[in-house]
Amino acid sequence: MKLAGRGFESRIRMRRMPRGIRFRYILIMVVPLASAACNRPDLVESGPTSTASALTLEDIEAAVASTMMVEGALTAAAQPSNTPVPSELSPTATDTAAVPTGTPTEIANCLVVSNFLNLRSGPGVVYDPPIKTLSNGTVLLPFARNGDGSWLEVKLQGESTTGWVSASGQFISCNFDPSGLSLGQIPPTPTPTNTFTPSPSSTPTSTYTATPTNTPCPKFTNGTLSAKKSGQVVDLTWGSLGGCAPFSGSLTAIYKGESDPYATHKVTTQTGKETDIPQMLDPCREGMFTIVYTLTLRDSAGQTLTATDATVKIIWSC
Repeated sequence: MKLAGRGFESRIRMRRMPRGIRFRYILIMVVPLASAACNRPDLVESGPTSTASALTLEDIEAAVASTMMVEGALTAAAQPSNTPVPSELSPTATDTAAVPTGTPTEIANCLVVSNFLNLRSGPGVVYDPPIKTLSNGTVLLPFARNGDGSWLEVKLQGESTTGWVSASGQFISCNFDPSGLSLGQIPPTPTPTNTFTPSPSSTPTSTYTATPTNTPCPKFTNGTLSAKKSGQVVDLTWGSLGGCAPFSGSLTAIYKGESDPYATHKVTTQTGKETDIPQMLDPCREGMFTIVYTLTLRDSAGQTLTATDATVKIIWSC
């Protein structure tokens, strides 16, 4: 039934062709059919009285329609599939390596927040004179500390200079906890010494022993002391007359009304200079305060002088 239906449809399509095209199409299909008919015994004349069966137009159209149906089925079977074949070489999302990303680590540093700060050769004001004076905003790169963490050994950013600075929060501000730094190598405390080196002499032919005389030591007088405040730093200058070297003593700094000094500087010269960095009162108190500086100096003969007329005023806010 299905083949009959397809033959009928093929016959209808052929009839709808233009007459000239249909004629040529039938002519092409008739030639092989006629050739096949010549080989059939029932279609060959058997004698003078035999009559060959003629092929009608209906028979030819039916044969052509049947041939078109078979050709259509073969053409449909030969049509290539439109289904795309995935390529094995197509890259996948996993073929792309992830680019690692990182967050820059902030460099541990400290910033000078006071107007001035001394860079010293050791952890203390006894390491005098300072290597240099640092200004506000100087960046420091700490790499060591002293035993109690009150001083830090630092390198100046962008320079090869190293030294020690006070770790007090009133002088520097750090972006990390300096207590985690390793202990630095603390240089010995400088102690001035008077060394006498005798000049070589030839061997004397005779020896003369001089009788020692007692030369009196000049009177040790006119002790002076001045203090000049510059920002958060106080420059101290002292002097004296007479006396006999060597000299030793101290320079103390105490808030007026307090019982104990907050700083004591070692003095070993008859005249000299020292820098003091005032320390905030503990517990913290706000207001204006007076700092009194006192010089006590003694010579080798036991003479002592004292100067206490140096004062400065300083304002603190907690």
